[in-house]
Amino acid sequence: MNKIITLLIVLLTITACGTSDDEVHSIVEQTLQNQPTPTATPVLIPTATSIKSIYLPVPTATPRATATPIPAPITSFPSLDVRPFQNQGVGIQFWGQPWMPSVDDPMRAEFIESLDLLTEMNINYVSIHYNVKINDSSPNGVVFDRNTDVTLTDAQFYDLVARLKERGFIVNLKIGFWHPDPEFRIGKYTPNDVDLWFTNWGKELVYFATLSEQAGVDAFDVAYEMANLTTDQKYTAQWNTLIDGVEAVYNGQITANFLNPVEAQQAVFLNRLDTVMTSIFYKHVATGNNNPTVDELIESWTDTSTDLDSVIDLNRWGIWGIDDSIMNEIEAIHTISGKPVMIGDMAFISLDGAASNWNSNSGIETNPASNDDQTDQYEAFFQAASQLDRSWFKGVLFMTWFPFDSTNSTGPYADWSYEIGPQGRTFRGKPAEQLIIDKFAGR
Repeated sequence: MNKIITLLIVLLTITACGTSDDEVHSIVEQTLQNQPTPTATPVLIPTATSIKSIYLPVPTATPRATATPIPAPITSFPSLDVRPFQNQGVGIQFWGQPWMPSVDDPMRAEFIESLDLLTEMNINYVSIHYNVKINDSSPNGVVFDRNTDVTLTDAQFYDLVARLKERGFIVNLKIGFWHPDPEFRIGKYTPNDVDLWFTNWGKELVYFATLSEQAGVDAFDVAYEMANLTTDQKYTAQWNTLIDGVEAVYNGQITANFLNPVEAQQAVFLNRLDTVMTSIFYKHVATGNNNPTVDELIESWTDTSTDLDSVIDLNRWGIWGIDDSIMNEIEAIHTISGKPVMIGDMAFISLDGAASNWNSNSGIETNPASNDDQTDQYEAFFQAASQLDRSWFKGVLFMTWFPFDSTNSTGPYADWSYEIGPQGRTFRGKPAEQLIIDKFAGR
């Protein structure tokens, strides 16, 4: 290559100078003779590897892309000096295994949404209630079967508690029992063999207390609205044995939720409890007063009169009839027990006449739906409860928050329309929901 270049340069030069052909020939020949002998120069032949290293990025081990799990929202609520109660929350009931959908169940999204909504309601406490079936033809039987679709499976229970705990809630378990007889009510249950009931139900409680310890449940009810078994002094030793069994496997708070304040005052094992809970379902106004004012409802909580159609007169039913105002009956629980007190189960339904019917739709099903009746009762409660001493009154749980979209009373849970429909106890999507949010915020 160098020879050719040199020769071209010479030719151009001599041509430009007008040199003759013979002279040109002589000069070219001399030029070629004077060029050095070329030597072999090694040539690098690119390989496939070297080409890749120059032109292509070096591959690295990259893991397959996976969906990043979205963290669960954490509940937030005002500080204790702002919010009305130390514990404020809701109760969730599970009437069978289908109400606790698995991860691959199409209803799972509604379940998760129902829990996420709770994190926006200024609450810190959630109770769980489900049942064990009485495996007997008689509703007074004493044999229990936890392996039916009435009872959440262990896996469902662990899943449920984990979902609540990751959202920051205090969790309370209220385990009960149930019989398919349409007349069965746990508050009226009388076992046909009391000794065997304590033995068998004690085993059930130990089983669920063990699960609760493993799952991280904060408070465990040793009794839930079983009014015919808790106040008789002759059962004291058996209750102590039952509670001993629970405490042997469970280290959280021992609680009980009584049917009403009078049962709570008379229970024979109050000394074994960390917190005493009571349900509250009273007739606040006389029959026929379908639309009481908020002032009337507030007064119903503190009414000590025994006149005809007074609150005391209206609630003289059964052996649990009150003889004092509702607020005084609640305070008497603390006075007698010396323990903190909570309302563990209370609901107001959105039905015309609800306050005159123990907030039950039984017998008044044909009355029109009324959001005002529900909202006014919540308003009255918050105003009345502000009088309770926070040193011992520790809060309230409202029923019922359902583990699905309870605003849809025609969906897959339509059979429960009397609970979740426009006339039911659910408050999701109704004006009462926002009132609760505001009140729990201290507003």
